[in-house]
Amino acid sequence: MKRVAILGSTGSIGRAALEIASAGRGDIEIVGLSAGGNIDELAKQLQLFPRAAFTLGQDDDMTRMASRHPSLASRSRGTGRKGIEALIVETGPDLVVNALVGIAGLGPTVTALEAGCAVALANKETLVSGGRIVMEIVRDRPDMIIPVDSEHFSLSRCLCGNRADTIELVLTASGGPFFNRDRRELEKVTVEEALNHPTWRMGRKVTIDSANLLNKGMEVIEAHWLFGFGLDSIKVVIHPQSIVHSLVRMRDGSFLAHLGPADMKLPLMSSMYHPEIREFPWENLRIEDIGRLDFIPLDEGKFPAFGLAMAAARAGGTAPAVLNAADEEAVSAFLSGRIGFLEITDWIEEALGAHECRDPRCVEDVMDADRRTREFLRARHG
Repeated sequence: MKRVAILGSTGSIGRAALEIASAGRGDIEIVGLSAGGNIDELAKQLQLFPRAAFTLGQDDDMTRMASRHPSLASRSRGTGRKGIEALIVETGPDLVVNALVGIAGLGPTVTALEAGCAVALANKETLVSGGRIVMEIVRDRPDMIIPVDSEHFSLSRCLCGNRADTIELVLTASGGPFFNRDRRELEKVTVEEALNHPTWRMGRKVTIDSANLLNKGMEVIEAHWLFGFGLDSIKVVIHPQSIVHSLVRMRDGSFLAHLGPADMKLPLMSSMYHPEIREFPWENLRIEDIGRLDFIPLDEGKFPAFGLAMAAARAGGTAPAVLNAADEEAVSAFLSGRIGFLEITDWIEEALGAHECRDPRCVEDVMDADRRTREFLRARHG
């Protein structure tokens, strides 16, 4: 039986992971759950998985949990980053599913890997902000990081047995809800429009990142660290159908493609049962129903956030951490109605322009760059 801890258990990825565990043959034991402040949802999960310990985001959340669900108090391992570290160390999982949102996922990834736990990584900010630090830990065991993002899961399948002969990785992007709009039309985009992704159902933050294609830039950085390809050997094309999740171009000029449904449960299930391949119990892709498949060049002029991600990646050091921190701040401001959609890119460009790039040597260096970026933007914009 594989012992699994899920970080971010009340989010969309976390809930899907628990659904996969429940649909299995009793061969996954959930030993730990970590949530932010959704205590009622977490309480339901803890009732379904009675052997799981838990953590919450803040002390106030734990106080509310103790008041509403006193019978669960003995299973608490604390709050915040320290609570998650205790959860991982004390429960000793074989696999940690990291579905946390944002830079909060970096520290727990490092803790899990240093404790000898494999990590099913759905938190792309881990490698965007701290890729060099994380990959140094797994230098001799790169298989300890199992990609959950559909594109990287797809690439791992395409590369299996073909890595030496692959000369280029190709990530696909749906183009989001605004692919057919010009930039002038984007000035008045509403939050509801930006959250209306045409093919995927994701959390709010990643959905906004997908709408301006910053998410795809982050995925290029993630692929660079996961697979060891140079940035110039990783391409992006628009593929509106979201059926082909990635391709690899071989030395002989041919391509290998990986096709699948637009359903995160597939890569998530694969990561939870890795290296075993299980039958997918939900709706499968029917090849006869696919129809046309379009591949369109990415227009970086229309989606400048992608270009900013690439600039940060090439600058290296703490620049990608600044990119991520500025994006988190700007997306939060957009979702709360304080700024417009196009201003997200403005904030990121402003933060990168003001940053003095350094070489991070540890998680704390990355977190310091993250903190400074947030302080800079809050001082400038309130």
